[in-house]
Parts: sequence; C-alpha cells; structure tokens
Amino acid sequence: MEIGPLVTRAVLTVEESDTLADAAVWMMERGVGSAVVIKDRKPSGIITDRDSLRIIARGIDPAQVTVGEIVMRSLRTVSPSLDLLEAARFMREKGFRHLVVVDEQGELFGVFSMRDLVVGLLQELTVSL
Repeated sequence: MEIGPLVTRAVLTVEESDTLADAAVWMMERGVGSAVVIKDRKPSGIITDRDSLRIIARGIDPAQVTVGEIVMRSLRTVSPSLDLLEAARFMREKGFRHLVVVDEQGELFGVFSMRDLVVGLLQELTVSL
C-alpha cells in the first residue's frame, strides 16, 4: 500500500520569518504536532511541538526566535508512492514522527504522521484477515 491516500493533506504551514511562539500557538489551535516551513513556495523544513519544548527548556524566549533560526536545514522528503512499510522503516531508522510528502515538482503534497502510519497498518491488517 502506498502512503499517498493516508497522507494528511490539510497541513499547517509557516514561514521562516514567523516566530516559534506563533507557530506553537497555531499548532495548538489546529491540534497538530508539526508545521511545514515554506520558503519560495516549497517545503524547506518542518517544526514540531518537540522543537518548541527544546527551545523553552533551554531558556530561550520563543517569541524572540524565528522558525528559520531553529529549523533543520536538511529536509528529507518522500513521495506519495512510498510503500507503507518502507515509510515505517524510514521513520524508525531516522527517529521521525512526521514525513513531509512532496509531489514530482517538489511541492507540498502533505504530511505523513505516526497517526497516519497506524491507520494504514490497521487497514493492511484488516485486509489480511
């Protein structure tokens, strides 16, 4: 099974110039654990609730730091055609809870999360029974 049909398409996006405090508020309002960082209309990174906690734990004011200052620069993206079990292996190996999914043009397709993975695995299990 490909991950494409399981991917969350309604993705929260933020700009590199947005503050971490704003991004955290928007994540809380939307009930999501991540936001895709957009630069020049394409994904350039991902920020998660854990990133917010790390900054706060270091004593840094999240209202004084931008998303661009803390986002990882080497975004690893995947295709919607990625196999479900390959996605699971990739997430486990890299320690990722979210995968940014892009189309052939490198534009944002959606986000594949641990929650989406569980849904897919349950669907696979149900079909096998």
